This record gives sequence, structure tokens and C-alpha cells, in this order.
Amino acid sequence: MLRQFVAVAEELHFGRAAARLNMAQPPLSQAIKQLEILVGVQLLQRTKRFVRLTPAGSVLLEHARDMLAQEARAIESARLAAQGLIGRISIGFVGSVAYALLPRLLQDFRSRFPNIQVDLREATSKEQVESLLSRKIDVGIVRLPLPNVANLQVRVIERERFIAVLPAFHHLAAADSVILADLAEESFMIFPADRIASLHSKFLFACHEAGFTPRITLEAWQMPSMVSLVAAGFGTVLLPSQVRSLGHPGVVYKDINDASTNLDLEIAVVWRDDNMSAGVHSFLSVADPAAR
Repeated sequence: MLRQFVAVAEELHFGRAAARLNMAQPPLSQAIKQLEILVGVQLLQRTKRFVRLTPAGSVLLEHARDMLAQEARAIESARLAAQGLIGRISIGFVGSVAYALLPRLLQDFRSRFPNIQVDLREATSKEQVESLLSRKIDVGIVRLPLPNVANLQVRVIERERFIAVLPAFHHLAAADSVILADLAEESFMIFPADRIASLHSKFLFACHEAGFTPRITLEAWQMPSMVSLVAAGFGTVLLPSQVRSLGHPGVVYKDINDASTNLDLEIAVVWRDDNMSAGVHSFLSVADPAAR
């Protein structure tokens, strides 16, 4: 009834208002009468010669326009949300993707879906799995392999390799690349097994495959700190290749020529089977390697 009232109030003519609404005039007149009964006051003065708003009708017109505009915005918002164009998504990520992959994904996502608000939560891969299952996040960006991924969907989105991070004064600093056996006598930093199990185990397996057991002198899990400690001479470390984006004058980054698959690293997006909301679908469309 508000839509009919606004049309009559703006046209001040039942015939023109009926044409505007694409309806017959008698039902329109009846709708206005019902609205006046509902409100309990006269909204329009009408004679054979003119239609005028009463003071009460003028007040209602202002509010009716606002209500109809709000209704239109609500409907449009619902449609955009269904298309994945607005809304909110909570994304977990491992810290080691924050230097190259994550900024690239977020830049692409914001350019394509600027009206979707993103909540970011740094957490280990294990913590993200727990958060997904408890519905605290919508999508996770994790390192493989993952334990206990029942009821979760996993899609690999990036592959990289370990590289060696050496102090700038290291005797191999000028080499084009290294093999792991070259580093057998080094003191190593390592990721803690309870926080970053995949990188911890892959490093150990790669060293064993190269014929030595690494001498571990320090555990750490923040890559910028590890790079700084290498620069200060506290040891050597193998890190994911995207650490190269952390330019540091005190270190050099070297590719490792060993063919070991334990040096190969996979990053994946993970989400729940029962959560294919438009926001999740939108993020997956950006994270899809084929699309990128």
C-alpha cells in the first residue's frame, strides 16, 4: 500500500498514478482507503477537481519514500550477496604465505569483489583445520600435508620449493646454487614440529635423503626473525622460496639443486564441505590457479 500511496501523493491524480503503477484505478482507490483505515487518519483530500495531501499525508509521504528506498536497498543487497558480490568472509592463513602469495590473492580479490569484507586470521595449518571444523573461519590457506581433513575440501593453489638462506659472508655466498650435501656441516634453524609440522618434517627428510642428519641449534617459526638471525650468524635455514621477497642485505638466497621431492612444497585452500556460500565461492574463484 505504501507504493500506491507514494504514486498518488507524487502524481496528485489517481488516473496518472494508476497508469504509473500499471493497475486499474478502482483497486488503487481501495488501497488508499485501506491505508487510511490502517493509519487512522485522512491522508488525501480528494474531490472531482483535485487531490491534495493532508498534513498527515505529507509526513507519511516522507517516511514512505525512505521505507521504499530501504526496501530496494535490502533487495539489491540480497541479490548481490547471492552473487558473491557483497558480504563478509573470514580467511585463515599460515604466516609463511604473507610475503608473496597472500598479498597477491587479496589484491585480486579486492579488485574483483570490493564490497566483500575480509577478516584475516594468522594461524598454523593445524589451527586452521580446527577453526574450520568449529566454523570460526570460512576458508584456510594452509601447507600440505594436512592431518584430519575429513569433511574438508582441499585444493592446491601454489607450489614452491625450499631455498637455502645463508649469511652474506658465507663461503658459498657467491655460488649460483647449492646442494644440500654442501650444507651438511652447518648449524640449522628449524620450524617447531608442534607449530609447522609439514615444513619441520620435510626439512628433516630432505637432509636424511641427502645423507646427513642436520645439527639443530635453534627452533623458530617467524620467517623475518629467522632471516635476521641468519644475517647475524646464528646458523642456516631452509625456507619456502617466497621468502625472497624479504630483502635483507645480510643474507643470500640460494636455490637447492637436489631432486628430492621433500624440497617441494604445496600450499592449498581448505574449506568445509557444507560451506559453499557465495563469499567462499568468490574467494575460490580468485585462488584458482587456472584462473590466475
